[in-house]
Amino acid sequence: MKEIFFELSKYIFAFLLMYYTYASYRGSTIHNENKRRYIYKLQNFIMFTFHFMGYLILYLQEENIDYAILYLEQFVFLFVIIAIYDNVYPKASRLLINNMCMLMSIGFIMLARLSYDKCVKQFMIAVAGTIIAFFIPWLLKKVRSFRRFAWLYCIVGLALLVSVLLGSRIFGANLVLTIGVVSVQPAEFVKIIFVMFIASMFNKSTDFKQIVITTVVAGAHVLILVASNDLGAALIFFVVYLMMLYEATKKTMYLLGGLVAGSVSACVAYELFSHVRTRVLIWLDPWTYIDDQGYQITQSLFSIGMGSWFGVGLCSGMPYKIPVAEKDFMFSAITEEFGVVFSVCIILICLNCLMLMMNIASMCKTNFYRLVAVGLAVTYGFQVFLTVGGVMKLIPLTGVTLPFVSYGGSSMISSIILFAIINGMYIMRQDEGESNEADKKTGKVKINEKEKNRK
Repeated sequence: MKEIFFELSKYIFAFLLMYYTYASYRGSTIHNENKRRYIYKLQNFIMFTFHFMGYLILYLQEENIDYAILYLEQFVFLFVIIAIYDNVYPKASRLLINNMCMLMSIGFIMLARLSYDKCVKQFMIAVAGTIIAFFIPWLLKKVRSFRRFAWLYCIVGLALLVSVLLGSRIFGANLVLTIGVVSVQPAEFVKIIFVMFIASMFNKSTDFKQIVITTVVAGAHVLILVASNDLGAALIFFVVYLMMLYEATKKTMYLLGGLVAGSVSACVAYELFSHVRTRVLIWLDPWTYIDDQGYQITQSLFSIGMGSWFGVGLCSGMPYKIPVAEKDFMFSAITEEFGVVFSVCIILICLNCLMLMMNIASMCKTNFYRLVAVGLAVTYGFQVFLTVGGVMKLIPLTGVTLPFVSYGGSSMISSIILFAIINGMYIMRQDEGESNEADKKTGKVKINEKEKNRK
């Protein structure tokens, strides 16, 4: 009986996520509030069903009560997130919140399958990050001076990145800053600070002098990351700055100039750094280096191929054959056990998040918040592209994680904060819209009163 259930679960998982994905896009296109609320509830039902089934399979496979306890704790956690936002922040984007919770559910299940202890740790960090993030929309509404702290953002960001150079070296790169028993990856948080800095600078002015100063400081961030061998983060910073510059100035010349400068820099990096050449070589022909440098990417491709359309089934694959699968190659591990259909839906959910963020950015009337929203949206979207593209050999590996899904405490907290900031700006825009409507109605009342007085 268990074998039949395990076999059917492959198709049920795919169907659930396909329907959830459809609901996400449907919810972002309709305007009827009652229909939208129905979609939100449908998404929550699908998410909790998927979460329950995943942990049920893990429990039946391992026959360990710890999985049942962890499931209940995560169920309460996800339920509380939805309930708090629904009651404390009713004007928040429920689609963004639901997508965040769905991606976390997928990550928790796959991580519990790979390493129970790491899943517990990731879950505890997610709880801590969510508690912090609950206050961010309120803070954005109360404090209106964030746009004035450009150089504070600059100093803090550069100081954190420089501190990484003194930190631990992991897989050939300086990524982690260790303080006692706590290890932090500062670049994950500096991404957000960097966006705030660029938005503050361009909010003041977009004249040539201001652009030169901002470019020099942005280049300093990228160079420090290159010196730390954190090439994935360096690439994200570069693309984010380029897109924010274009958004602020609307000048195609700057965009084209940035692309040319980026291409030249990539060629120089290829000549100067051996690890860059290695990554390019294994991207072009991983099979020649399958026994050493190319082992990780070839195992990733094997896993994706093994998954086929609906996967081999949860706990039925061999994702542990990919070194460090829970971090850079979580997408490959998921594809093997849940299938290509499931993984395509994950990409579509991430794309839906990007579309929602860009839509929120377009709604922001304040230039600073519009630039912040664009910067954070590009940060999120480009990180997803680098992760998925790297494990599929579409682009060279960059070593970045898939937000909410891959293992990594710093990545989890920074992603939760990023979504909270976007939601905070969405709430502010909703309040502005209501204020404008109220002003219009008040204006109409005053006009009517004047007409009566004239009569």
